[in-house]
Amino acid sequence: MRIVLVFVSFVSLLFSAQSSQTLKFKQENSVNHESDNSKLQKSILNVNYELNIDYDDESRVVLETTLELDAKDNISPKKHDTSSYSSFSKPVNLGTSGYLELRELYFEKYFDDTLFKIGKMQNVWGKADGLKLIDKLNPQDYSQFILSSFEESRIPLWSLSSLTNFENSEFEIIWIPDTTYSNIPSSDSSYAYTTSRISPKAPQGASVVIQDADKPNHILKDSDIALKYLMMLDNMEVGFYYLYFYADNPVLYNSYDSTSNTATITPSYERSHFIGVSLDYAKGDFVYRLESGLTFDKYYLNNHSLLGIGKSNEFAYIFGIDWYGLDESLLSFQFNQAYILSNKEGYSTPKVDNTMTFLYKKDFMNDTLFAEVLMIHNLNDNDGLIRPKLSYEVDAESLIYIGLDKFYGAKNGLYGEFKDQSRFTFGYEKTF
Repeated sequence: MRIVLVFVSFVSLLFSAQSSQTLKFKQENSVNHESDNSKLQKSILNVNYELNIDYDDESRVVLETTLELDAKDNISPKKHDTSSYSSFSKPVNLGTSGYLELRELYFEKYFDDTLFKIGKMQNVWGKADGLKLIDKLNPQDYSQFILSSFEESRIPLWSLSSLTNFENSEFEIIWIPDTTYSNIPSSDSSYAYTTSRISPKAPQGASVVIQDADKPNHILKDSDIALKYLMMLDNMEVGFYYLYFYADNPVLYNSYDSTSNTATITPSYERSHFIGVSLDYAKGDFVYRLESGLTFDKYYLNNHSLLGIGKSNEFAYIFGIDWYGLDESLLSFQFNQAYILSNKEGYSTPKVDNTMTFLYKKDFMNDTLFAEVLMIHNLNDNDGLIRPKLSYEVDAESLIYIGLDKFYGAKNGLYGEFKDQSRFTFGYEKTF
C-alpha cells in the first residue's frame, strides 16, 4: 500500500511539472605510446542520463546517473574501488570493469532571495585551469590521475546548501554530512602513485603491509562546513571562503620494524581549516584572476618526523591572466606557488613548490571546430603534462575528438612518474 501511495504521489507531481531529459553516449579510447609495448589502455563506453523537473513554484528536481563500462580493464584492474566512499554514496560495481553511479539527485527551491538545495550534488568553488586551490568541497576520483575533466572527476556528495542573494553580493552556507573521500588508485593501477612526494619508501627488500584506512563515518561529528561570501564591485568580483573539513587524501602514517624487516603504512584522515580569498578583475581584453588560501594543519611526508609525517600550515596562491584579444580565442597563463610554513626540515615536498600553466583555445569554421592545448609545468621537478585536443561538431548532437596526454620529466616527479602512461585519446559523443 505504501508503494502505491508513493507512486501516485510521484505521478501527481509529474503532472504539475515540466520536465526535460538528456541522454549522452560517449565512446572513448586511449592508446599508450611511450611504453615498450604500445597498447590500448582503455575502451570506455559512458552513458549519462540527466532529468530536470521544473515546478510552477520555481522549485526543481535534478537527477543524473552514469553507467560506465571499460572493455580493456587496464586502468583500475578487477573493479572500481569504492572503499573511500560512504555507505550511501557508493557506485554499484558491474563485474570487473564497470559501474553504475547516481551522480546527482537534489531538490532546489527559492524562498524569497534564498536558494535552498538538498541532495547529492557537486559544489564548485574556484576558476583555475588544470589546478585546484579553492575547489576543495568535493573529493576527486584520481583513477586517471588528473586527466578526467573536473566535472567528471569530482565525486558528488550528499549536501545541504543555502545561497542568499543581496543587491551586489551573495552568501552561501554548505553542510556536507557525506563522509566520502578521494578515490586513490591502488598499487596495481595504471596511475598508482610512486613519487616520493606522495608515497612513502620502504627499505629495499622490506615487506610492506598496508592497513585499512581509519576513515571517519559519523554524519554529524565528521561532517564538513563551508561558507562563501561573494561581492560584485563594478568590474571586479571578490570572494571570501572558509572551510572546516577532513582533507580528502589520506595521511600515510608509516613505520618500520627492523626485526621483521616490515614497513607498515596506516592511512588516516585528518581535520583542517581553510581560509581563502579570490579576485576577478576585467579590463579591456584582459581578465586578471587570483585565488589564495591558508590551510591550517596540513600533513606531509617527512622523514625527520615520528611515523614519517610532518604537520604544517600552508599558504598557496594562483595568479592568472586571461586574454581575449584574438578573434574567437582565449590565451591564459597561470602561476601557482605553495609554501610550507614550518621551519622543520625533511619534507618530501619542496617548501616552496612552483607550478605554471598555459592554456590556448581557438574556435574555427563557425564554431564547429575547436582546438585547445593545456600545459602544466612544475618548476621544481622540471616535469609536467601537455594536452593538445581537437574537437569537431558533426551536428548539434554529435561530436568527435582526438587528443594527446603527454607526460614528461623525471620518474620521481609528480607528473614524470606517469611518463609511460602518455597516450593518444580519440572518442565520439552523441546526445539525444
